[in-house]
Amino acid sequence: MTYNKKFLIKYLNNYLSKKIDQDFIKEYIEMIPKKLYRFRACTENDFNAIENDYIWLSLASEFEDVKDSTIKYNFKSQKDEIFDIYCDWYPYILKTELKKKFPKMDLSRYNISRELIDEYLDNAVNKNGTYNKKKMKKYMLSNGMKTSDFTIIDRTIEQHLTQDNIEKMANDLLNTFNDKMLEIKDSFLVTCFTQTFKNDNLWQTYAKKYTGFCIEYDLSKAEFEMHANLLFQITPMLYGRKKPVDFVELFRIAKMEYCKEDYDKSLAENMDVQFNLQARTKSKTYDHEKEWRLYLKKDAIKTRKYPFPFIKRIILGKDINKRNKVRLINLAKKNNFEIYQQKYNILTSSFLYHKIND
Repeated sequence: MTYNKKFLIKYLNNYLSKKIDQDFIKEYIEMIPKKLYRFRACTENDFNAIENDYIWLSLASEFEDVKDSTIKYNFKSQKDEIFDIYCDWYPYILKTELKKKFPKMDLSRYNISRELIDEYLDNAVNKNGTYNKKKMKKYMLSNGMKTSDFTIIDRTIEQHLTQDNIEKMANDLLNTFNDKMLEIKDSFLVTCFTQTFKNDNLWQTYAKKYTGFCIEYDLSKAEFEMHANLLFQITPMLYGRKKPVDFVELFRIAKMEYCKEDYDKSLAENMDVQFNLQARTKSKTYDHEKEWRLYLKKDAIKTRKYPFPFIKRIILGKDINKRNKVRLINLAKKNNFEIYQQKYNILTSSFLYHKIND
């Protein structure tokens, strides 16, 4: 089974939908791996989790990778398109701002439209996007505007209709969404798994250079009626370069919301999918991890010690010490888990895994 971008987008479209498609949930659960693994380091918390059949849930903001669950954008590459949308948006902004500040001002004297804004830009804004007050005043007065009205509009346009301000507005909007992403990072509790136990990097890193162990979870033991909601929230991570978020589309939606325009709400839903897709994409340097995650909404969870009674077996690292080995063997007997020992075969430069029967 290939768990690629197309697979994850289809999942997110259903996961984020307000309509629950039970047929898709069944189809999805059939496609996820039947076995997942976690590497542990023989801490007291690790032993306690095995003994009591739970997994520990973390916030994504607690992970060491600062790029985890973040979004990427490139304003400069989309600046011209954003500026064009803003010029469509600006007549509404201008009228709204003027009504707030000068409620007695008669706006009907001015045809504030996109065409008028384009005229203003041609006559008042330099090619580098900076505001030219002298050009603006000459143009406006030549078109019959009163000096008192010009002073008001001049101040408003200078504050809003320049490239610097457009960029500031775009960055402010992005900062709002960055705050939203940080909120998302802390709105889910997460546990990380991998698809394989045969991974030297994971043994080195998370099992403390083979002195720890690996837990195998058998999800085929989960009953659909009882665990469907849980299994549906286990998803793969993607690896590769994050494609910048389509900030143009985001700006367009913001404009339509601000202007109270009717628009296809699927546009916003698609942006939600794109944000979640970025949050679940990691650098290619991590692709060896073959990671899957369980995402649970924090508000719905009472404790970070989350029941997960699917342990099938425990695999001991080749360099685990005797005390920890005995302790894990006893836990396996008590809880009816299989237990295996990892050994290194120097002749084949590979690892073997032997079942411990005693």
